[in-house]
Amino acid sequence: MRVHLCSFIWLLLLSFLPSFATKPAKAEILPWNSAPLNSISDLETIQSRIQNSFLKVKKSVVSVEAEDGAGSGVVVSPEGLILTAAHVIGQSGREMKVIFEDGSEAQAVSLGGSEISDAGMLKLINAVPEFYVPIAKSSKSEVGDWCFALGHPNGFDQERGLVLRVGRVIRKKEETMQTDCRLLGGDSGGPLFSMDGEVIGIHSRISQDPEANFHTTIESFHSNWDYFVNEELHTFQSMQSGGFLGVYCEESSDGLLVLEVVPGTPAEKAGLLSGDLLTHLDGNLLDTREKLTILVSSQNPGSKVVLDYSRQSREVSVRLELSERNSLE
Repeated sequence: MRVHLCSFIWLLLLSFLPSFATKPAKAEILPWNSAPLNSISDLETIQSRIQNSFLKVKKSVVSVEAEDGAGSGVVVSPEGLILTAAHVIGQSGREMKVIFEDGSEAQAVSLGGSEISDAGMLKLINAVPEFYVPIAKSSKSEVGDWCFALGHPNGFDQERGLVLRVGRVIRKKEETMQTDCRLLGGDSGGPLFSMDGEVIGIHSRISQDPEANFHTTIESFHSNWDYFVNEELHTFQSMQSGGFLGVYCEESSDGLLVLEVVPGTPAEKAGLLSGDLLTHLDGNLLDTREKLTILVSSQNPGSKVVLDYSRQSREVSVRLELSERNSLE
């Protein structure tokens, strides 16, 4: 960590402090979660946690380079799995260069991911990572939580090093998280960390407006981990030619709640109704809308699947045939 980083963090944190001069310090406050700042002591606590976490995670953050551009990523396993953005890898089976914090290089190959959430994965080729970081459990991060972003904006620059930005989670819904961390081109695919150094998101859509930056949530990776590791990148184009079910859902703690059934679709023909709770498809747990979309559209039209759902506490299982996306009758 360079000397000027502490001052940089301090200035960033001061921008979040509305007025501490007239407010007493509250020692019981945990400001790295969603509590307000009330004193210089609170600022110092956050600064200390950022410094400690940064030292633990910085060597796991990499620059990802290809002929058509550069992004960022983070190593999350001893096998060399790297989380990044789907638009950084572009496609599966693509060999890319990875640059570590000390300037050393390795080759990696792109695995799977999803353009729905902009989640992507890479794996190091013939290299064992010296450092990797843990990923947070699902639902650990909440609106209001403090966090920090790392990345290689505009590509790897060893003299400059990693760039750190501090902020808070200002919105979180399904596979998307919004923060007020300032991001730049080249940060895409880089990690968003909780204050205790766990990956809670991956930088996705970047805007010049500091409050319009979006991240793929770690929940998307958890929900689709096996698919991302073992299958190809799931694209919007492949969705158009894949199977179609015909329901609009929202996520709940127990499954996917059906809001609307599209007329003339396999869902309507199978008797699904608004208010049904979808729980499994071919034995796969349905915990996100993205997962349902991937499972359905990865099948060919005409494929038969088994859908489990509950209706007014009654468990139902139905076998149905998927249609083409544009073949409504």
